[in-house]
Amino acid sequence: MDHNSDEEQSELPLSKTQRKKEVQRLQELGERLMKLTDNQLSKIPLTDELAHALDEAKRIKGREGLRRHKQFIGKLMRETDTSAIEATLQEFDSTRQINTRGFHDLEMLREDLVEGDNEIIGATIARFPSVDRQKLRQLVKNAKKEKSVNELQNTSDNKHGRALFRFLRDLTDDSVG
Repeated sequence: MDHNSDEEQSELPLSKTQRKKEVQRLQELGERLMKLTDNQLSKIPLTDELAHALDEAKRIKGREGLRRHKQFIGKLMRETDTSAIEATLQEFDSTRQINTRGFHDLEMLREDLVEGDNEIIGATIARFPSVDRQKLRQLVKNAKKEKSVNELQNTSDNKHGRALFRFLRDLTDDSVG
């Protein structure tokens, strides 16, 4: 019986399939970098050559040229230590998830305010003590009225609902900052 230890297996060269998968993964990582904004790219530790290639990719319009350039970026990625790049991208993802979760929480609060009664308004005032109570009550009243009119007329105008959402978003931004 031949039992290979983990150490012996890690010293074995990668199979052709494993190498191809790694090349594909790095090329996809490069393509993901191509989709980032300049501001996001400035926060990622890139080699000068890779930064230049990513900048150049934004100027390429031809489909075949862009395909070849993506392969070139993938080649540069194979020559680069990608651990810091992947860590920064992971940080971007977690920030986006937090922002998305907060957005959904605000949507739910807005819906609760429009659907609910004065208890929910009171709970919101308790959650945000510095809130302009009169403005909150007015926005909720307008959004409720708008919703009932929309249901009667079978329309989807949501101007007051959006105004209430913006007000709640500003409240949470003020309480965090």
